[in-house]
Amino acid sequence: MEIKEKKVVVTGAAGFIGSNLTDFLLEQGAEVIGIDNFFNGRIENLTEAFKNDKFEFLKGDIRDLTFLLDVFEDVDIVYHQAAFTSVPQSIKMPENCNNVNVNGVLNVLNAARRMDVEKIIYASSSSVYGDTPTLPKREEMCRLPISPYGVTKLACEAYMQAYHQVYGLKTTSLRYFNVFGPRQKDSTYSGVIAIWLGHIIKNEELTINGDGKISRDFTYIKDVVQANILAAKHDVAGEIFNIGAGSPISLTDLAKLMLKLSNKNNLKIVYSVPRPGDILHSYADISKAKRLLKFEPRYNQEQGLLEYFKWYNETYGANLNL
Repeated sequence: MEIKEKKVVVTGAAGFIGSNLTDFLLEQGAEVIGIDNFFNGRIENLTEAFKNDKFEFLKGDIRDLTFLLDVFEDVDIVYHQAAFTSVPQSIKMPENCNNVNVNGVLNVLNAARRMDVEKIIYASSSSVYGDTPTLPKREEMCRLPISPYGVTKLACEAYMQAYHQVYGLKTTSLRYFNVFGPRQKDSTYSGVIAIWLGHIIKNEELTINGDGKISRDFTYIKDVVQANILAAKHDVAGEIFNIGAGSPISLTDLAKLMLKLSNKNNLKIVYSVPRPGDILHSYADISKAKRLLKFEPRYNQEQGLLEYFKWYNETYGANLNL
C-alpha cells in the first residue's frame, strides 16, 4: 500500500509522536484527519500541518465511540497514537489509564470494524516486557509488565490481534522503545531526554533515579515515523514489532553524552532513589522489523540528540553551544 492519496486518521495528532507522523504523512501526499483532546497534545505541534489543505483537525476523545464512527467514514488507515502515556501517572491513576488506553482502543477497533477501515497501526510500548532479565527483548518472549501503563499496552496488543483473528481487521502493533526528538516537551512526566534538556538549558544539574546503570534503547522520532510508514506499506496484519535503535546506553553515559554535546560538562550529575515501576534494562532486538518491514534505523543516539538540540535552538532560541 502506498500512502499517497490515502485517507488517514491519526489519533493523538497534537502529541509528540502523532504530530511528527502527521507532518510526514502530509509530505507523502496523504489526506490526514488529526484528532486530539489536548490532554497531552499541544495545538502548536500542528502549526505545519495546518498549512496543508489536505489536513483536517477535529477535537475529540477516543472514549467517544459516536465521534469515532463519524471520523472513520471512508478512511483507509488509522494510526492510533493517542494514549495515557505516563508510567508514574498510571501508578497514581490506574483507572484513568485503563479507561483511556484499553477502552479507547476498543472504541477505535469497533469503529474501524463498522466503517471498514483497511488498516490499523497501533502504538504499543517496550513497557509490555516489564523487568524480565533476558536481553535483548524479542517479540515472542515472556511479557510481564510492572506498571498499570505496561499492562494496558499489553492488553491493547492482545485486542489488536484478537480483532484481526475474529473480524479480519488488518492490525499491526509497534512496540516503541524510548522515543525522543523534536516536540517532546519538558515536564515532570516526560521522557528523561526531554527533562534533562530542559535542565541543561537552565544550567541545572541532571538527576538520575537509581545508580545510573539502568540502560535504555533510545529511539529517534524519525525512525519511529519511518516504521509507521513501513507498517502501512507491508502486509503484516496481526504482527507485533519492536521499534528501537537496537543499541542500549546507560543513563549515566546518556547524561555525559548530553552534557558533552551541549558543551555543559560543568553541570553535575546527581543520583536519587529509584522510581517505582521503572525497568532496569531494556533494548530491542529489531531483527523481525528488519526482515518483514525492511526497517533500518537511520539515527544512533548521538545523531538523534544533535538534531534534537539543533531543533530546540532554532525553535526556542535556547543558545545550546553545539
